Order: sequence, then C-alpha cells, then structure tokens
Amino acid sequence: MDKKIYTRQELYDLVWNQPLTKIAVKFNIELHTLKDICAENKIPLPTRGYWSKVRFHKKVIKPTLQKIESENPKINLDPTQQHKKFRTDYHKRAFELEQNKNLKFKVPKRITNYHPIVRNTKKLLDKIDDSKGKIQFWEASRESDILPIHTDKILRPRALRFMDIFIQILEAMGHKITFEYSRCHVEMFGQKTEINLRQKQFRIRDKDERGWSRESWEKSDKLQFQTGPSFNKKIWIDNTKRNIEECLPEIIAWIEKDCKYWHDLRAEQAIAENKRLLKEQKLEALKKAEELEQAKVNQLFIDAENWNKAQVAEHYISAMEKQAALKNEINSNTEDYISWAKEVIKNLNPLSDSNWSEQ
Repeated sequence: MDKKIYTRQELYDLVWNQPLTKIAVKFNIELHTLKDICAENKIPLPTRGYWSKVRFHKKVIKPTLQKIESENPKINLDPTQQHKKFRTDYHKRAFELEQNKNLKFKVPKRITNYHPIVRNTKKLLDKIDDSKGKIQFWEASRESDILPIHTDKILRPRALRFMDIFIQILEAMGHKITFEYSRCHVEMFGQKTEINLRQKQFRIRDKDERGWSRESWEKSDKLQFQTGPSFNKKIWIDNTKRNIEECLPEIIAWIEKDCKYWHDLRAEQAIAENKRLLKEQKLEALKKAEELEQAKVNQLFIDAENWNKAQVAEHYISAMEKQAALKNEINSNTEDYISWAKEVIKNLNPLSDSNWSEQ
C-alpha cells in the first residue's frame, strides 16, 4: 500500500523526483489539488520544461526547500480526504483552531459557573443598572477591572456567555486578558490588543418640523465584537448567515495574527536598535581612541619643546653661575635667582631627574 502521509521534506523530494502528473495518477488526486497542497505548504515546484531538460541531461535549477514558521509534519495525499483551500494564512489558522479538540468554541445556551472575570463584570454591570444613571461605565472601569460589554439587559446574558468562552479559549492557549487605563486587552506574545463587545446600533437620519436634518441611534438585537485600535480595527457583527459565536475561531486567529505581527516587528526593531547602539559604541570608542592618540601626539610635541627650552635655560644658568663665580659676584640675590631658575628648569624638563648639587 502506497504511503499517504508525507512531511514537507518528503513531499518536496517526491515532486522533484517525478512529474506531478504521475504523482497525481499514483494517488488518484486532481493535479490542481496537488499543486494547491504544495502551494499551501510553500513547497516549490518544477517549472515548465524541467523534465525535458532532465531527460536530455541539460542544466536545471532546483530551488531549496525554505523553512517556514509552522512546519506541518503531516501532509495527507489521500484522495478521500478533503483538501481545503484557504484565502489567507489567517483563515487557515482559524480552521486549524476550530479543528483543535482541546479548544471548546461552542458557546452554551446557559452557564452556571462563570469565569471570575466574567462573574465580577456581571456584578458591576448590575450595579451600574441599579444606580439608575448615577454610576457610568467609564467610572466603574476606572476603579475595577470590568469587561467592555456595552449592551442592554436583553442581550447581556448572551454577551456574558460569549466572553466567558472567549476567555477560557485564550487561557487554554496560554494567553490572558489584561486591564490597563480603563481598557480591556488580549495579551499574546507580550503584545496587547484592545477588545470591545457592544450592541450594534443603527443611525437614523430624518428631518424635524422645520426641515432641519437630524440623526438618532436605534439599538438592534445584534452583537458586535471589535478588536484593535480605531485606526486599525476589525469588527464581527451578527448577520443572517452566522452570529459572532460562530466567528470565535476567526476572532482568535485575527488577534493572534495581529499580536504576532507586532511581536515580530518589535523584535526586529529591538535587533536594529541593538545594532545601532553597538555601532554607536564602536564609533564612540574609536573616537575616544583617536582623541587619546591625538592627545598623546600633542603631549609629545609639548614635552619635546619643553625639553628643548629646559636645555637652553640649563646652559644659560650654568654659564651665568660660572661667570658670577669668576667675577666673585655671587651674593644672596644671585644665589636665590639661580636656585629659583634651576627649580623652574627642573619642572619644565619632562626628562628631568637632575641633581644640581652634583654639577
């Protein structure tokens, strides 16, 4: 029985060992399906005319198999298995999450034991309702960690159940919910993405009695989940085809993709910043070494000039001292001057270890 499960490396070796048409016949699968499988797993394929060149022993180019972030150890070529094609890696990841048996995406119609964060949020929302407008949501969010659930009492139980399953999935994947500056975030890979769950509202435009345009907002019976900042937000809304509970795998995959992007970007930025700092340190060290070298050169010429001056002054004082001795003109003033001059010369001469008493 022919093998049906392959690794990326094995499938790469297979498609470069024989034409795709033969492989498709061998496994009884469509040629385009085989190409899609290879494309999905980023496996390069022989170009047109490759096998003719091989047959006539001509030079051919065979690209290497590049490593990818998520290596798939099992690629199924069984024709009875449906090979699903995905528009993007994000959609593929959502499908993988949905197939993960360890993640429970189904939102039940009733939950008796809420997650602690959801339970605390429910109490705070009830407290806000009971205050009859005296306590606003933003005031409660400044004092306590509260999930961003903005709905009426009718939709609230459904919203709470949704957030309960959402948080449990995050924690099962090793991620968490965090609160910062009165806002709620999902934290993945050390990065944070803001989230909001609200009741969809429709804007209604009409005219007043005088013909002036005006607008109002009308609440709907639909939930709307939003992730990301206002300039780059992604929204899921209940529609006739599916509700947001069915979008949970997509929501998790999107947040994961977004956080991974920022994690990788900031890692690259950190590497670039470290390289920049290292380069600056090397340039600074080189600059200091050059300044030190220049200072030594300058000191060399200063010492040489001082040595030369000291030699001239030393000869002058020696001659002066001899002349004063010959003329018998040595007195206390002359001795003081000569003694002072010798001390000056000694301090000036960088090589001075002279003992004037021995001269």
